[in-house]
Amino acid sequence: MKKFLLTATMLVAFTALSKAQQGRVGINTTTPAATLDVVASTDATRPDALLVPRLSRADLEAKTAAYANGNATAASAQNGALVFINALGGTGTGKTVNVTANGFYYYDGTNGNNVWKPVGGGGTQRYEGIVGTTASVTGAAYTVANSDFLIVTAAAAGVTITLPAADATNAGRVVVISNQNTSATTVTVISANGVALAGTATVLQFRGKQFVSDGTKWVSISYN
Repeated sequence: MKKFLLTATMLVAFTALSKAQQGRVGINTTTPAATLDVVASTDATRPDALLVPRLSRADLEAKTAAYANGNATAASAQNGALVFINALGGTGTGKTVNVTANGFYYYDGTNGNNVWKPVGGGGTQRYEGIVGTTASVTGAAYTVANSDFLIVTAAAAGVTITLPAADATNAGRVVVISNQNTSATTVTVISANGVALAGTATVLQFRGKQFVSDGTKWVSISYN
């Protein structure tokens, strides 16, 4: 019996060593399909998860020097590092300027960045690109969706477009509105929270206009 157990143990160890030498590590599997392959346990009493380092913003700021800066030649060795912020504290400046709430953050250690950025539910982040969908509006009113970028009206009468309330979560967002109505009517743009827009809030037929959130209000940056 002892000989059998010893043989089985040696076989498991040999298999693990073989997979490690192939550059793959498996947890709850002897056939890892990637560099690290974690398979969920069938035991209902065991929690399945991957726990990354958990620390406060103040703790992360104390480690600022440990996260090297990327430059034009190469990214930081810590580029892509992931942490979970479970409390704030500290100043929220420098590399932690984007750490505004509890959640997951990754380190963008590339030239011109070198800051922690939120992942999913962590904090808020300014829009960094123009992405979104196109909405075609034929009715008298339309409320801009979170995914909208270009709004094109094709109504027979005037149209009112309602932008979401401008706040820190959408600072930098751009919405483009094009009036392609079938009659010489105007598109009027308002904010959901009633805050007045900066600049002209109407769009004439066959004209277009861009509206940008500054975090507190929407600003018209092009005119008829």
